[in-house]
This record gives sequence, C-alpha cells and structure tokens, in this order.
Amino acid sequence: MTEKISRRQVVAGAAGLALAAPAVHAQQQVTITFRFNDPEAPQMRGALDEFERRNPDIKVTMQRVSWGDAQQQYLREAAVGSAPDVAQLAFVWPRAFGGARSLRPLDDYIQRDGARLGAGGWDGFFARDLAVGADNKVYAIPWTTDTFAMMYNKDLFAQAGITSFPTDWEALRAASQTIQQRTGKPGWAFPAGSCGTPAIWFFMNFYWWSKGPGLIDRGSDGRFLVSMTPQQIQEGFDYYNRYLQEGHNPRASLSICLWGAPEVVEGMLSGNIAMCSNPDTVAIEILDKWAQRNPGRPAPFATAPHPAGPNGSRTFFGGRMLGISPNSRFPEQAWKLIQYLVTPDPTFARFYTNYTPAQQAAITARAWAPEMSGYPAQLRTARSWGPYGTGPVAIPFMWNAVGRAAGSVFIGEKTAAQASQELHDAISRELARNQR
Repeated sequence: MTEKISRRQVVAGAAGLALAAPAVHAQQQVTITFRFNDPEAPQMRGALDEFERRNPDIKVTMQRVSWGDAQQQYLREAAVGSAPDVAQLAFVWPRAFGGARSLRPLDDYIQRDGARLGAGGWDGFFARDLAVGADNKVYAIPWTTDTFAMMYNKDLFAQAGITSFPTDWEALRAASQTIQQRTGKPGWAFPAGSCGTPAIWFFMNFYWWSKGPGLIDRGSDGRFLVSMTPQQIQEGFDYYNRYLQEGHNPRASLSICLWGAPEVVEGMLSGNIAMCSNPDTVAIEILDKWAQRNPGRPAPFATAPHPAGPNGSRTFFGGRMLGISPNSRFPEQAWKLIQYLVTPDPTFARFYTNYTPAQQAAITARAWAPEMSGYPAQLRTARSWGPYGTGPVAIPFMWNAVGRAAGSVFIGEKTAAQASQELHDAISRELARNQR
C-alpha cells in the first residue's frame, strides 16, 4: 500500500530545502593569523581590513611581536605547530628557517601564480637568492626593501664651501674634515661603538664592496671562500679610523653603536652633525621631526648615494619577506594574503607608505619626497647579501666579529694590521668548520 503525502508535507519539505540550500552553497569563512613586527600596526590593520572587504571568506587576525623577539618566538611556535599562518621575516631568515622546516615551501604557488605576483612577477623581486633554502626550494617572498643612503645638512655644506656631495671615499673624508675645520661641527659622525649589532658592520661593507670583494664570496667551483686579504680588510679599518684620528668624527661616537641612535637623529636635527648614513625609515623620522619642530620651514636636508669605488657605489638590499607556516591549516588563504600584500596598490600606495616594495618595477612607483631622492638612486646600485646569507658563515657571526675588530682599532687596543689578520683568521676558521 502506497503512503499518501499531504500537500502540507510537500510544502514544508520544500521550504526546508530552500532554507538549507544557502548553507550548502555558501563559502565558509576561515580565520588566518598574520604576524607583523614593524611599528605601523594601525596602517597595516587598514590594509588587512581592505583585504577582508575584497575576500569576505577570509578573516585576518594580526599578531604583534617586536623584532627583538620575533625570530626565536617564531621558531619555538613552528616547532610545536602553533606558528602564525603568515609571518613577517627579515631578509636573511628564510634560508635557515627553511632548513629547520619552519616554513612551507612556496614553489608550487610560484609556479602557478609567479608571473602575476606583485608589480613585475617573481623574476622581478630583489634578493630572491635569500629566499631559497639549501635544498633549492623557495621559502618566502620578498616584501619590502630598504637600504642605507647618505643624509646631509645642506646649510653646513654651504658654510664649509662644499657645493656638491662627494662621489668617492677620499673626497667624502676630505669634506668631513673641511666641515669640522670651517664650522666647528662634526662631518660624518658615524656610530663607531661596538655591540652585538654595530652600525660599523654596514659602513665597512659599503667600503669593501665598492672596492671589489666581500668577506665571503662564492668561487667558480661553487664553494665559498674568504675572498678579501687581510690587507684589504685593513684598508677599511684604516679609512674609518682616520675620521676619529683627525677629529671630524668625535671620540664620543665610540659610545654610540646603532645607526638610528637618538644621538644621531638629534645631532642632525640640531645642526650639530653634517652627515649620517641611515635606512630610509630613519631619514623619514628626521624629516618628520623637523617638520613638527619647525612648522613652515623647509628642511635643510638632502640625500645621496654612498661614495663609489672601482666597483661602484654598493650598499645592500635590506628588507622584509613573507612566509607561510608549515602547519598552516589554510595555506591557500595565506598565499592569497601574500599575493595581496606584495601588490603595490593598495598596500604601499595607501597604507604602508613608509616602505618600498621589493621589486625593481615598484621603486619608481613610490612617491619619494625631494629630500629622499638619494634612496631610489642607491637602490639601483645595491646588492643582495648573497654569499653572506647563503654561505656557511652566519651573518651574526661576521657582524659581531667585524664590530669587535673595528672597535679594537678605534680605541687603540690593537693595530689595524693585527685586528685585520685576526678577523681574517676567525672567519676562515668558521668557514672551514661549517663548509661541507
């Protein structure tokens, strides 16, 4: 006997299906985490809000950690499976993180979407070599780039009778000395102190790279080597020590270690220092503080590339990368966030405006203030850390060793020849110990 179905049951069943249908077809919203270490949290939150509007199926929770804690905290979290889905990384972290299996390889995504990534595709990013692990897999995407440029006080230059910024190293030293003699103010008062991460590490490399070799290079056979001689290392120590010996970098700079120290910033703002070398974030800080303290008065500052040697003017590509945790439950959504963040507009055009996208095609897209024109010029001649970051001698080891060696020369504890030989020997031993 066939059971009869009432009209009321049919209508009720149809209504139930109609109510259930949207639940079947609706996209489920997922939540991913983004670890952000820079100070511009409100601006970045604005960029993430825009991402969420464009991708209503993805919600992004922004986590905050200081750069001083970021590396070790991320590694601990990745080891126990609690790392954020997307993490902001320093340029020199991905290789080691990938080796520790603390990042997800991105080769599949790059193969699929690389041609449409950012402003000019994957091949147009700076420092791609630093994103590659020892297993030749890509573990991060370069996101922002920065470098050091020279910032100088045009008024002090004019008072000293100097009409243009020097373009070679000896002319820079001579200009620094002339400024001190004619104005009584220090010329290039670079931080000469020693600490775990001293600024002198950068200044030494800028000098050495402009002359040719670096501390670590890669030979034609693929193996790494200490390519500088002790005499070439000594040349750099002697160059910077002359500033202290001649008095146009005061001895007080031996107590200053960091490039963006308050003594440097305030020295520029007060007109008591003629020159500094800093990343663009510090130059922007100086310009912003000048505008706050001197409303309506034009800033007396300009920027220029560092002096050149036979190898040109050479600084480095610094910056940040973005990586995905190996235990992310939502790697596709994490990748979609990275694709959005590395696109200049809107992230850099509207929100993260103090930073430069890490692509050659994006350098000119940034609206540089006239006082900042030295930075895009310097980025065009900057280099990747290259063998420093991909070789078997860790950058922190060399950074600390160079700082200690230079400091021993500056305070007269050791001769430049002695300190250079000891530094060469120390890096050679570390290379021999770690190279397979």
